[in-house]
Amino acid sequence: MSIEQIGSARLDLVDTHCHLWQFELLRRAWCPPDIIYRTFTPTDLLAAAQPVGAKHFVLIEAGTSAEDNNALLDFAASSPAIGAVITHADFASPTLDEDLDRWQQQPKFRGVRMRFEGHPDPDVLTRPSTLAGLKKIAQRGLVFDIIVLTHQLRDLLKICEQVPDLKGGIEHMGKPYLRHERELDEWTAQMKLLAQNTDLKCKLSIGPRADEIEFIFANPGQGWPVDVIKRRSDVLVEHFGPDRLMWGSDWPVVLLEASYAQAYQTMRQALGPLSPDVELKLFRTTAIRFYALAG
Repeated sequence: MSIEQIGSARLDLVDTHCHLWQFELLRRAWCPPDIIYRTFTPTDLLAAAQPVGAKHFVLIEAGTSAEDNNALLDFAASSPAIGAVITHADFASPTLDEDLDRWQQQPKFRGVRMRFEGHPDPDVLTRPSTLAGLKKIAQRGLVFDIIVLTHQLRDLLKICEQVPDLKGGIEHMGKPYLRHERELDEWTAQMKLLAQNTDLKCKLSIGPRADEIEFIFANPGQGWPVDVIKRRSDVLVEHFGPDRLMWGSDWPVVLLEASYAQAYQTMRQALGPLSPDVELKLFRTTAIRFYALAG
């Protein structure tokens, strides 16, 4: 099935989840697999996204150093297509307030992300420093991009009860497994509770878990299981609704499994037929409102 057959219109799509990095900086923190073992620039992103009509992008941190954050802000300043930047923040850092003050001077800065997925502290979400940091983010009206695993969703709900005005977006559909049904009941129950009891948004982006990446390397070229993803996206569409959902590619991490266009195709196939107004919200207007984009 072609891209044209999947989408109803060539919208100026907004991609709410992509990464760029300077390789020399990034490899200080982690060593990407061979297929993404290089620098990625705005020019690379625009070329990859052109076939599906994505023209507006939100950059999400890929490295945890001050230099990585500065490089991301420099990329955004160099490209009109990049409308928002989410930097890395450490809520335990004694310089958090100063960092936020400095970043808020940048016109495309919109918020922060702290990596809870895979964090060595299993109780990181309930630590006093995390709660204090999230309160600062909420008080400043900034976005908090949330990367968690299924077992952390329960603590996320507790956080939202204590910081009800948090402007948060759950990344990668809350990270359910995409190769099998493990934890599906727990994921479904917790995502329903978050939809019912918070104002959080959620990203329709495909983000593999660490053990699924091992499967991808062992079984290259299989593509994403659309039927499995559909069972997850159906839950989100039913309970969050199109006003709280937005699409993201996770490029170039998605290159571990598929091209930019194939990632878009997979999510469009999983979502199935959409009315024009719902499609517009999922792929454009919800993101524009959430990230205060000019597009």
